[in-house]
Amino acid sequence: MYLDNQIVRRFMNNKYIRPRIKPIYPVYKLNDLLFRVGAQLGLTTEFEDPEGKLYELVSLLDGRELNEIIVAMKKKFADLTDEDIFEGLEILCNEDLIEEYEDYSKYDIDDRYLPNISYFSRFMKYGMNAYDIQKKINDSTILLLGLGGGGSNILTLLSGLGPKKIKIVDYDKVEKSNLGRQLIYKESDLGKLKVKVAVNALKEMNSTIEVEGYNQKIETSDDVLKYTDGVDLVICVIDEPPFIAQKTVNKAIVEAKVPCVFGASQVSRGRVFSVIPNITGCFDCLNIHYTLHDDKFVEQFVGFRNISFNPPTVAYAPAMYQLTAAIVDEAVRIITGYMEARSLGTQYEINYEDGSSFTHPSWSRYEKDCPTCGNGKTDKWEIFRYYDKK
Repeated sequence: MYLDNQIVRRFMNNKYIRPRIKPIYPVYKLNDLLFRVGAQLGLTTEFEDPEGKLYELVSLLDGRELNEIIVAMKKKFADLTDEDIFEGLEILCNEDLIEEYEDYSKYDIDDRYLPNISYFSRFMKYGMNAYDIQKKINDSTILLLGLGGGGSNILTLLSGLGPKKIKIVDYDKVEKSNLGRQLIYKESDLGKLKVKVAVNALKEMNSTIEVEGYNQKIETSDDVLKYTDGVDLVICVIDEPPFIAQKTVNKAIVEAKVPCVFGASQVSRGRVFSVIPNITGCFDCLNIHYTLHDDKFVEQFVGFRNISFNPPTVAYAPAMYQLTAAIVDEAVRIITGYMEARSLGTQYEINYEDGSSFTHPSWSRYEKDCPTCGNGKTDKWEIFRYYDKK
């Protein structure tokens, strides 16, 4: 007998709802005893069904009303009760295979986002609507800091997601050395301000997005705060000067109480970490965490600062796409909650060489000790003195 749960009660109380197998999944028989829903490794559910009752139910889940399904099932299998059918529906719900039919034509939604909705449907429990995930994106405003190898490609990805508004901040001009990885720019853009080129390119890619571009070098937290009004999320891919840029942006987003996804590339790996002010640890909490747990952290920081290391640009376009895709997906996870973000309170690292990824040990919010997001004092921690030194 089926379990008396909320989903089953929903079926019992409204026989005019229209359950269907999620269209992203194929349904097919293996033989007279077995059938499957789905055909992807890890996303395939196999059912043993010698009487064919569950397969028949699945075949009827095409968006017609539940009362029609019940009539058709009882006509073919006279021994079935309503409760038996509800039990079958519950089995399918528990495998996340069905959804309620939704006529997306009733929404004012651009067709370009329908594939996004199909993707999000995979993560929806019964009774949830994948359209709601896309709408959260469409209603959001994002501040993008930096238009280099990270930001230029992030902008392209955002154009396909369709936030309501994007604010872009950068101060650089397009150079020929950019063209191998910053693929939003063309040869005809050489010498032009990146922000102007990017604004025009985004308008051509997606005219529904409101876009603002600012030719600004981020040197202080106030340089960020002037753009955070009305912003739902910041994406920071400024990488110079190393660590100082992240610290500067971190101070601003904590003050503005706006979440931020940070991303940076190394030689053959990239890292993503995200800060939600007053919930996760911030970047300065990470400095405190390393001070407490790595006895060589301060020495390494000082040693790195003292050599004034100025490496050549290390950037390979396919690697940049691995990193920027992860950054944008983290942004969507934070904005919509369609899945739990992977980089909250930890650094999510991507290995370009073999495609693997992992998370570093997490760090907490040091509310009593952090001078930025908590009640701590800067002079208590040696590391912060070296940030201020030129």
